[in-house]
Amino acid sequence: MAELDAEQAVTYADRSGDAFQRMSKRTTHADALHQAGRRPEAETLFREAEQMQKEMQSPYPLLYSLGGFRYCDLLLAATECAAWRIWMESGARNEESELIEACRDVSKRAAQTLEWALQVREASLLTIALDHLTLGRAVLYAAILESSNSHLLTAISELNTAVDGLRRAGQQDDLPRGLLTRAWLRGLERKFTGPGSAQEDLDEAWEIAERGPMKLFMADIHLYRARLFGTGISHPGSGVKYPWDSPERDLEAAAKLIESCGYGRRKEELADARLAILGSGSV
Repeated sequence: MAELDAEQAVTYADRSGDAFQRMSKRTTHADALHQAGRRPEAETLFREAEQMQKEMQSPYPLLYSLGGFRYCDLLLAATECAAWRIWMESGARNEESELIEACRDVSKRAAQTLEWALQVREASLLTIALDHLTLGRAVLYAAILESSNSHLLTAISELNTAVDGLRRAGQQDDLPRGLLTRAWLRGLERKFTGPGSAQEDLDEAWEIAERGPMKLFMADIHLYRARLFGTGISHPGSGVKYPWDSPERDLEAAAKLIESCGYGRRKEELADARLAILGSGSV
């Protein structure tokens, strides 16, 4: 449904002749396709939108603000999946170089768009926060792929800045993005429970998502719970007790939401998590 609505918005924007609307509605449509799991089509549309951006504002040739964040989210998607597999101790590292290079490319993009945002007198708090979130994600994923904590302080700084910025911007519908990524970082730091922990971030994200209800975020939270606390460095023996019902129940709830919402982007991740936790990858 979201894909059809977004496609129709592009049609009306094209009829309007408004250059900004034509570009921005393509990023909305591309993001809807990405969330539905139609990544190649989404990437084609993002590239088309970025070409429009270049023609419209030649000094700013990259997609920025929310559209830029969404494009970076897609560009990091394969890396995110690979990082989760490594976290769950089920991933090979034979694609490391290409994926780490993707992190570097995205970091360059976000650093540039952040620089542009900071040059504006009344810069958008949301735009700045999303750029910091992208930078934090790129560093976090690269750290997991490289099995290195050398840049962990950078990730901590970027993600704390992102979460604080999303709070100041008053964007409840975007705040869970930052909380989820920071929860993963806190897991990497072995801060699983207690104040300033992965559990704390996941519980806050759940309170926000459940009120909506924001079903895609709810699916993500179920997946994060299972992967962070049911696999990887939090395996039995680490002293970490599962704070919710069980990884199995969270995976079951995630599967139902992914199916009912057409959230195709997460199907591969769900299969990976089920394989790691249940020994079965079927969705």
